[in-house]
Amino acid sequence: MKNYLPAIDIMMCHLGISFEQACEQLGLSPQEQQALDQLQQQAQSN
Repeated sequence: MKNYLPAIDIMMCHLGISFEQACEQLGLSPQEQQALDQLQQQAQSN
């Protein structure tokens, strides 16, 4: 799942879309989105 974070970050920064929109573009399920959101928040707090 962590492999998706760089792609999501690039999509958010360069395309100006939200985290949820980036996840949808990558075809991730709501459960996968929630897991990645938690990983992203942990990465930002470190």
